[in-house]
Amino acid sequence: MFGTVSVPILLACLLGYLYQKFKSPDTKVLADLSLFVLSPCLIVSAVSSSELNSSSFAHIAIFTVIQTVLCWAASLVIGKLFRFNAPSLRAMELTTIFANSNNYGLPLLLLAFGNAGFAIGVTNVILHIVLVNTLGMYIASRSSFSPRQAGAKMLQNPLIYAAVVGLVLYIFKIPLPKSLHAGLELIGGAYAAIVLLMLGMQLKKTNWRASMRRELWISILMRIVGVPLLSLLTIKLLGLHGLEASVLFVQSSMPSAINSVVLMEKYGGDKELVSVNVAMTTAASFLYLPVLIYWSGGF
Repeated sequence: MFGTVSVPILLACLLGYLYQKFKSPDTKVLADLSLFVLSPCLIVSAVSSSELNSSSFAHIAIFTVIQTVLCWAASLVIGKLFRFNAPSLRAMELTTIFANSNNYGLPLLLLAFGNAGFAIGVTNVILHIVLVNTLGMYIASRSSFSPRQAGAKMLQNPLIYAAVVGLVLYIFKIPLPKSLHAGLELIGGAYAAIVLLMLGMQLKKTNWRASMRRELWISILMRIVGVPLLSLLTIKLLGLHGLEASVLFVQSSMPSAINSVVLMEKYGGDKELVSVNVAMTTAASFLYLPVLIYWSGGF
């Protein structure tokens, strides 16, 4: 698993780190490119070509919604309990709600559960991409804007409309022309690479000593302990079992989503907490994910 999944992630982060060190690029431009160009292309191509049946799609969608609500509520309660300031609370909400289910999660699922597990994971990824670019954008922009302004910013996101187009194509089984699908896939395929490079850049800009504070450790515990427990609760509530339950449990328990770095870069907030959380939960996942995969076999 380390060679096929972790090394490419580490390589991209290293290159981003070195690029930031020697060139000092404007990462806000890359954040805009990821949010407003690459994500919409990725979502249209992925949703429209999904081959999962409607029953499984519904199970995955319901699980994703309930688990997201539980994670959001838990992060709000913990943040208020420990008196996080507003930027740190928004950062913990993002890292608790959103997992790195795409560029890390999908290869891992393929290795652990084969093609059947991969198909379930792809659908969950599609829903997460939509959520991170809608709900995630709303949460991140709350650091700089009022709730109404944050809602308006969310509605300006083209990914919402891309998701609607993709769902219409999926539901009515309307195939995209091959050339158009290939073009969207080509552009959307750059999303993971750009986001990983941005993580490396943000890690270079991070003040590591200042980042090692109480809020960071609490947010890490929320991601690697709290989220798996909430995912297990959701699975029990819905009565899911077998491969579907195993895949959803493991995928939701991935380390924090790299997309959160993009949102913090774009809208401000506690960027250091997010970037260090992503780095440290990714490192920790090499130890805890094999245990969760083994344990999920009994679902």
